[in-house]
Amino acid sequence: MGIRLTGVSTPVGGFSWEYTGSSNGLPISDNTSLGYKIKVFISSICGDSGKYDKMRSELRKKIEETQLAIVYTFEGEESSTLTAKEHYTWALEESDICIFLIDNKDGVRSGVQNEIDTAQKYKIKSIYYFCDENSTEKTALEKSLMGANYAKSKTIHKFEDLCIKGAEALINDIVNVYHYYCKGKLVNRSMEVLEDINRVNIEDYEKIQNSIMPKMALKNLDKCKEYILKITVGFSSAKIMKEKVKTSELDVWGVEFIQVLFENKPIRQFNVGMYLNLLEEKQNDDFHSVVQLRWDAIQKFFSGNVEKCIESLDKALSIARNNNQPMWLIQDILIDLRNQKSVLDTMNNTFSESEAQKQLNECEEQLFYPVIDRINVSLEEKYIEGLYKKKIESPYTISLGNNFEQYGDLLASLLVVAMYNGSLTHILMLYKKIRVFLFYLTCKYEDWNLRRDLLKMAIYSGKDKEVDRILNSYPEILNNLQAQDAKDIMVFCKNNPIKHRRFIVELRAFGCVGYYLSDFEFEKYKVYIISEIEKWIYSQKPIVIIGQSIFKCLGGVAFRLEQDELAELCCSFLEKKYMRWYTDMFKFMEKYLDLNKMSQEVANRLLEYIVGTIADEKGREQISNAPFFLANFKKQNEDYTLKLDMEIESYMPDFYNNSYKLETTKDKQNVYSEFVKKNVYQIKSNNEKQGKNGTFFGHGECEIETLRAIILDEGFVCEEGMINELIPVLIDTISASKEDINTKVDAVSLLNCVLEKNPKLLKANYEELKVLCENRDSIIVEDNIFFSSNIDKVSLKIGLCLLAFTIGLDVYYDFMEALSQIQNDTATTIKVLTIIKKYYEIDKDISLPEKVEIILLQNVLQWLRNDNLDVRWNTTFILLALGKKFDNNEIIEQKLLELVNYDCVYIKNLILSQIIKNNVVAETTREYIISKCEEDPSFVVRKVCKEISSNCFFNG
Repeated sequence: MGIRLTGVSTPVGGFSWEYTGSSNGLPISDNTSLGYKIKVFISSICGDSGKYDKMRSELRKKIEETQLAIVYTFEGEESSTLTAKEHYTWALEESDICIFLIDNKDGVRSGVQNEIDTAQKYKIKSIYYFCDENSTEKTALEKSLMGANYAKSKTIHKFEDLCIKGAEALINDIVNVYHYYCKGKLVNRSMEVLEDINRVNIEDYEKIQNSIMPKMALKNLDKCKEYILKITVGFSSAKIMKEKVKTSELDVWGVEFIQVLFENKPIRQFNVGMYLNLLEEKQNDDFHSVVQLRWDAIQKFFSGNVEKCIESLDKALSIARNNNQPMWLIQDILIDLRNQKSVLDTMNNTFSESEAQKQLNECEEQLFYPVIDRINVSLEEKYIEGLYKKKIESPYTISLGNNFEQYGDLLASLLVVAMYNGSLTHILMLYKKIRVFLFYLTCKYEDWNLRRDLLKMAIYSGKDKEVDRILNSYPEILNNLQAQDAKDIMVFCKNNPIKHRRFIVELRAFGCVGYYLSDFEFEKYKVYIISEIEKWIYSQKPIVIIGQSIFKCLGGVAFRLEQDELAELCCSFLEKKYMRWYTDMFKFMEKYLDLNKMSQEVANRLLEYIVGTIADEKGREQISNAPFFLANFKKQNEDYTLKLDMEIESYMPDFYNNSYKLETTKDKQNVYSEFVKKNVYQIKSNNEKQGKNGTFFGHGECEIETLRAIILDEGFVCEEGMINELIPVLIDTISASKEDINTKVDAVSLLNCVLEKNPKLLKANYEELKVLCENRDSIIVEDNIFFSSNIDKVSLKIGLCLLAFTIGLDVYYDFMEALSQIQNDTATTIKVLTIIKKYYEIDKDISLPEKVEIILLQNVLQWLRNDNLDVRWNTTFILLALGKKFDNNEIIEQKLLELVNYDCVYIKNLILSQIIKNNVVAETTREYIISKCEEDPSFVVRKVCKEISSNCFFNG
């Protein structure tokens, strides 16, 4: 029997494999009692009192006869105080391996699907058996398991064979994995030689610190280490191995204090006085007097009193200078002062020159921290070493375990040293250090729990953009997030002791995970968040920095809030004339508000405020920064917006006669024709002026994109004369103008659109178009310093290749070569995907030559692995478009199933909208995707699925 290793899953170890042959061996039976047995979970339809219950019982009996495993079957367990769902879900989470038994005819029921999702979420090793006795049509699940990185599945032709085959597969896998371990093909990383913590030479730094730090201070920190490892990797290997705990008084106090940071333990429950008594025994008098005041500042900070914190730090600084303490200590206090003064300025909406920073700038000595700097260097070196080994290791290397003890030692040492010195800044930096450690782990291991905790730490101590990028890079975080996980993230925000900072973090968290909270928890947090926003709006002196987080938060949960609630908050902003946030608010209104879903009273009140804002010169100026919500409101309800329409015409005539008119007109034929003429003239003018006399300019409006939207509108027929005038202008934009790469690429997309919509005009312009396509390599693209971009010229070449296909030229090899040049360039990849997506948007029946679409599909399968969300979203759109082109689209269906299982909300909603509107996948696959989305953890996916399905039903 052959075996093939297929991957690593968790930092604890774990391996996956596929057996490639059959074995004639029978399950082992032995009466020997083992100290540890493998935990097996059998999943299938249950409670049918028929073939499944019988099969599960027989399979359980055969496996347990081997004495190597214990088996969980729901019906085989005793009564319990746990709910049925808790009982089998928790049992599955604790299992080592799961065996799934599926009859093709019966399909995959929701209960089994939940167990599959749980196994995939926690990377539980799984064996799948499908029976085709009554139906040979593969289930959507079996299709989704294709590929080397997925669990082994096998088809059985008789249902009764599932019992013996399931037991044989388990035993053979166990034996073969042990065989390869004995042959040295499975590497136990926990046995690797690791550097010792003593590489940080404490004795050398004691000399620098004049014996301030005792020799044994950084030894015996097992309790702090175990705590840190528990909140990061979830376990301590030393504890698993039952090693003796090496602790000390500093270690005991450290683990008490770390709970203030990570468990919202009140600072008053940490006995600072007793801790200082311990330090007094270890520190000289002058140093200790400074540390006492610094700990007084720490107490004040964690009590939320920043002003008192600063007062204590000022006193500590004065005493440190009077007692001639080391410069590193004085600088450390100055950094604490600078940071806390910044917090106070934020609270008071003021900005003042930092006296502490001024003094730091005047210091002649370079800033350094004894011990802490060396620990940080050691930690960073270990990260680099670990990533380096990960990068160069053999693809056949498999980990059975990992030792994270030294990482825990180093992180624990950072905490203990910071506490010993009374450094508030370094105590708070532990959040960042933990976040970096979690990121390092996510780079090495495909463990969902690590990525969830990375998100939690980024929400707490990072920034909005960082959180967005983590979610874009790791879509599986939210894809597998459950209500309890979302609640834990919200609760963790309470650890921030400073009120306004805590609320900002809570806004960030609610906007990020609000869709995943249970109904009860969502309602609780919604009431709290809205109440706090209203308090902030009507407070005498609202803290300005909070305002920038409000509409981002509301946008993150808008589809789960009532329209009246959202509109009322907007009314409050308008009432208080908080113009600083008007642009954010108007963009929010454009995207999320719908007059028809509000009560008439609230809608009228909102519109009255907007009318008043338009009449106000300063308010009108703010609206002009993001005015498109006005057009949306008119399109939603003309009756409500009659007065608003008149005010816009009166006070904003330029906007009214341009974008507003274009968006809201009912006379499309005449109005659109007018705009086509105007935009063609403007593009021609831009071609002439751009770069003239060395002068370059950007585009406030994109005339090319406007024309494309007009031409694609099914309610408008563009006259041939206008198109004939447009084509040479676009050719000039691409070939002769000094426009930038983005403008030229957009011009190519518009040219493709025009020709596909008006094929009879191709003959009259063929020669010019042919010359343009043939000279694609010689076209000059300006890249001036002010309007340059990261988009490579190859994107223009690819766009022109698509144009060449449209006019009938064969540029297959050029197209294939150009695609190969963009794989590691994210910005250019996004642009190229946008070009291709726009091509398929022209018409649902549009297609490229078959051999071109085959090479395109090959690239699509690569792009779907990209970390960037824009890449994956555009690629998914193209994949769905290609799904209509191939008779045998099993590969496409498999990728769509994979995306629904593992990717984010945006991808799922795109797939939902396309598979319901268009005949992209088989009916069984379509039903499977809909059933998955109906049970998705995200509220918005469930809502979109329900709405799309309802619309499809009512439209027949």
